[in-house]
Amino acid sequence: MTGRPTRQDAQRNRARLLDVASQVFHEAGADASLDLIAERAGVANATLYRHFPTRRLLVSAVYARTIDALCAEARTRAEEGGVDALFAWFGAVVEHMLASRGLRDTFIAAYALAPEESTAEVDEWHERISAAAEPLFIRAQQQDLVDPALSWPEVLALVTAVAGAAGEDRGAAQRMLAVITAGLRPPLQPGPTIGRS
Repeated sequence: MTGRPTRQDAQRNRARLLDVASQVFHEAGADASLDLIAERAGVANATLYRHFPTRRLLVSAVYARTIDALCAEARTRAEEGGVDALFAWFGAVVEHMLASRGLRDTFIAAYALAPEESTAEVDEWHERISAAAEPLFIRAQQQDLVDPALSWPEVLALVTAVAGAAGEDRGAAQRMLAVITAGLRPPLQPGPTIGRS
């Protein structure tokens, strides 16, 4: 036995660090102590820095996992094929954004001195989300659940704006999302005009 950590040990440590970092960043924001994260994860500081040499890399890895979860949710909804798949996914998006408000602020702060790096990463995440979720949107339009005149970027922007407008009020977020999803439906076709006798 060499005493060196195995690949499985390293993977477990990385996953544990990401779990704990997500919690700590949500609680303490951008100035959260990396030493505290390592302590709560039950690993040495050197282990944290071996996996994540900088705060930005740690924050980015934590946030990327939330993107992974949203993409996985979209793919699952697409496979299930329910008529409300798109709208159910929108609910998951808003819930994610409400739950990760502190993490999002931490991400912005961590990249404040290198906004070009943040932009590139966020663009990549948007592309991944679109690849996973746009098929839900296209299917909803084909099922006459969404106005064909609307575009995917427009609709996604409306949905993500809900979390920002609602603050921490989940009830308000649900009400606003309900208004938006109702407004996405195709306009009613006018019925025949009934003339006066």
